[in-house]
Amino acid sequence: MAITYLSHFLNTDTPAYGGETGLVNFKKIRSISKGDTSNNLKFTFPGHIGTHIDFPFHFSDTGKKCHEYPASFWHFEKVGFVKCSVAEIIEKIEYLPNDIELLILKTGFGVKRMEAEYWREQPVLKKELATIFKQKFPFLRVFGFDLISLTSKLDREEGKLAHRNFLIENEILVLEDMDLSDLNYCPRQVVIAPLQIEDADGVPCTVISIS
Repeated sequence: MAITYLSHFLNTDTPAYGGETGLVNFKKIRSISKGDTSNNLKFTFPGHIGTHIDFPFHFSDTGKKCHEYPASFWHFEKVGFVKCSVAEIIEKIEYLPNDIELLILKTGFGVKRMEAEYWREQPVLKKELATIFKQKFPFLRVFGFDLISLTSKLDREEGKLAHRNFLIENEILVLEDMDLSDLNYCPRQVVIAPLQIEDADGVPCTVISIS
């Protein structure tokens, strides 16, 4: 059995949508080396940073929030995996079983994660993908990928509509900025562990693959 991460560790160099910097901060508030009895780290960061999940509340005031999903929602035994460009995804998903609950797309764009191109020029994910996915995969709950966002800076209007079509119209959550660098085959199971913040519209999460 191989158990690996499909999520990035948060650090002060974590890229953000739009290229904004300084969003992830760590501060030692207690330090053994300075005479304290323990080490203690304070950290601050926005909800939509690093490997994170978008909830419907992100694009609708009546949409579901983080705490409204039971723990069982985050365990996936039916996983679909495609390794292709965004332009090829509709063709590639034809070979996947119809009962998948989690779809993972490895575009390869993640290799640019520490470059400005990662947030500035990522491929555009079309809004109609959500409808196509739901028609083929009626049990699909989450769509994850190695891009910084469902919204590309090259077409922000399309991205806004895509978010609404995924999160609101088709109830497919969006898992952004995954670490798929070492994933080359479909996991047997996946567990997504969102940071448990009540009322959140999006939170960083740990993603674990079991193969």
